[in-house]
Amino acid sequence: MNIYKLNIFNPSVFYKTSYKYIFYFFILLTLIIINNSTIAAGRMYQPRIIYPTGHHYEPPQKYEVCRLRKEERYPTEVKCFYMRQDKNGSDEIITNDQPSFSCQGEIKCKVE
Repeated sequence: MNIYKLNIFNPSVFYKTSYKYIFYFFILLTLIIINNSTIAAGRMYQPRIIYPTGHHYEPPQKYEVCRLRKEERYPTEVKCFYMRQDKNGSDEIITNDQPSFSCQGEIKCKVE
């Protein structure tokens, strides 16, 4: 048996198979490059809130519901006394100099 008569050493077959493997190699290389560039650390969108102090990461102030407990009217001013929802903090007092001012039934107070 002559070893040079095998299909491996036939130039036309050899070039066809080598081109095929080179083509497969470049496809594999392209897929690896695309795959590595698409696998990235994912991040969730977080809106950037600029707080009144100008700082981006300041924790937001917490509020609670305050309900109107008492309204005192004087000739020169109106005082509104609000009771906090948790009942542990002090009453919130709002004073207005206009006698025609009317107190709201419910407001949001900062948590103490």
